[in-house]
Amino acid sequence: GLTVTVGKDSGSGDFSLEAGALVLGDQGVCCIDEFDKMGGEQQALLEAMEQQSISVAKAGIVCSLSARSAVIAAANPIGGHYNRAKTVCENLKMSRAIMSRFDVIFILLDNPDMERDQMLSEHVMAMH
Repeated sequence: GLTVTVGKDSGSGDFSLEAGALVLGDQGVCCIDEFDKMGGEQQALLEAMEQQSISVAKAGIVCSLSARSAVIAAANPIGGHYNRAKTVCENLKMSRAIMSRFDVIFILLDNPDMERDQMLSEHVMAMH
């Protein structure tokens, strides 16, 4: 996961924390692909991206873990095509609250061009 999970040791029965990508990426970078498919886990990012920490209160364990990670995320538009008539929020499965946590948002559009696409694909194939 992204934040932290609580696991139970099968032998001792003790609970322990297992760090997720944001905690493991403390003072580094956490890259997330398919951000649009995360669902509820996007909400878990709110605290981490704003407070630079993750609060835990599970199975009698209460603590705060550092998550001072830069987050780079990639997402696909709803339906696989970006609709220029809609806002960025409307095109992505992402709340305004989450979107506001990012400092920079790049929209990469593919303008189909059969001739150029053919040339690029031939170049890539020739390189391998």
